[in-house]
Amino acid sequence: MNAVLEKPRKDPFKIFVKILYAVSLVIYIYFLLDGMNFYQTAFQERPHHELYRNLRPAGFRGHGFGILGTSMMLLMMLYSVRKRTRFFGEFGPVSRWLDIHIYLGIMGPLFVILHTSFKVSGIIAVSFWSMIAVATSGILGRYLYLQIPRNQRGKALNLKEIEALGEEFSHMLKTELRLDEAQFEKLQYLSNIRVSPNENIWLSIFRMMTADVLKVFQNRRLRKRFKKELGLKGKLLKHAVTLINRKTQLQRRMLMLNKVYRLFHYWHIFHKPFAVLMFIILFIHVGVAIWLGYTWVF
Repeated sequence: MNAVLEKPRKDPFKIFVKILYAVSLVIYIYFLLDGMNFYQTAFQERPHHELYRNLRPAGFRGHGFGILGTSMMLLMMLYSVRKRTRFFGEFGPVSRWLDIHIYLGIMGPLFVILHTSFKVSGIIAVSFWSMIAVATSGILGRYLYLQIPRNQRGKALNLKEIEALGEEFSHMLKTELRLDEAQFEKLQYLSNIRVSPNENIWLSIFRMMTADVLKVFQNRRLRKRFKKELGLKGKLLKHAVTLINRKTQLQRRMLMLNKVYRLFHYWHIFHKPFAVLMFIILFIHVGVAIWLGYTWVF
């Protein structure tokens, strides 16, 4: 059986990344709630707040948030070094570097937001909104990356390979669920995802994201349909939903392939200039802060 068709094994690194996200978000939410009273105070009244000297951008905690967030955003650039050079040799798959790159690209800006105490102005506002644009487009870029069917080594599949996988999924559905041709056609009809090749690219992406968000409800609906129309029950019903989900997901991605590649082109055009602008202003901001003597605990 093709390795791509097999149920993906749990990757310890993926589990580690999920735990890292969970712990980081819990810590972040704690700091956010702990300073919420200060953050909700009007700007002109903040100097009189008891937490002002600690949570203002130049305060102990506020400055620390800035250093942590900036460090994360600088470290995330190591992914580009690993991807484009041999400085790190073959240390770790590029896909794992990308996972850490995205983690740092999400958590870094979040801590920078705490550093600003939700107040930005002047040239820093340009860097701030560039950072938000980079982080948002990065999340979209990762989503698009995941829509490209790949083998276990991470190499993108071509159209013929994707079509061959679709045929293998169909064969598995017929043999493992013991369906005759009529039942198989009915199964196809009940679970078919319709994507028009001529549909607007942004509407297609919206439909794709909506389908992923509502996947739990769609699975429940499929189980009811398969149970009622095909008489499937128990483990067989669960297996049918799993297989048809993977087949329809592959079908959807095959129809979206050209659109996804086109969006990737637009994403590169949008993502990189904002990243460059963000880092230029960031370096100016940090340089001025050090020049003025804001050195935190160092």
